[in-house]
Amino acid sequence: MISEPTEKTIRRLFALSGNRCAFPGCALPLVESVGTITGEICHIRAKSKDGPRYDGSQTEEDRHSFENLILLCRRHHKVVDSEPDVYSAEALQEIKSIHEGVAVRPEQATDGFFAKLLLNDLRRVSVVNNSGNVAINSPGTIQAQTVNVRASRRCVTISAPPGTIGADQQASRYVQHLIKRYNEFASADKTRRTKFSFGALSSNIESRFGGPWKLLPAERFEAVCEYLQQRIAKTILAKQNHVKGIRSFSSYAEFQLKNRHPNE
Repeated sequence: MISEPTEKTIRRLFALSGNRCAFPGCALPLVESVGTITGEICHIRAKSKDGPRYDGSQTEEDRHSFENLILLCRRHHKVVDSEPDVYSAEALQEIKSIHEGVAVRPEQATDGFFAKLLLNDLRRVSVVNNSGNVAINSPGTIQAQTVNVRASRRCVTISAPPGTIGADQQASRYVQHLIKRYNEFASADKTRRTKFSFGALSSNIESRFGGPWKLLPAERFEAVCEYLQQRIAKTILAKQNHVKGIRSFSSYAEFQLKNRHPNE
């Protein structure tokens, strides 16, 4: 018996979502640039008898199939499930079709990881008053078929897994250094016609590389750094520094040497 959607199904669903809630007019991401999961897997026809739009004629396979699933932000998931007469199965299928037609993109390397996160959220794993760490589906830990969690926060921040840029502290610090330097230089431009957004660069990285920089594979580190260095070099302040023979950022090797701990 199929008890939940497959990772392959959610990976495909995430790619076609463009990392955006499918609700008309909603631009909220399903995964924030810092790696926080804010989207949810929604069953168009409910998976349980008491759920909205339940169809008793569906098989378990049909209930968890790609055709019966849509990705929504938490707010709009609650909206559509609270008003099933307004948001009927047919209406949600049309909403999904329209959104996928606009947001569609090829699957990317990070989609599988995001699919796992969305599936974990679907299982409603949460912890009450916990001050330590929680392992989910982790070898060597106590395993449970069902874990119910009630979180005190609306969002859960996901730590970068091994093999990603965010898992390497020095690499992560250097990327943050470059982002900070760009924001410092770009925000100082008095010729800007629009208000400067300090979060725009992280969103640009996500769009360019297919995911939040902390969750990108470690082998993309050099490409991310090169992109950030180029963005810094294009700022007016960096160009002025170049004319004066002043460097606007350190290389990674220089950054490592400068930030090396005394005991290392």
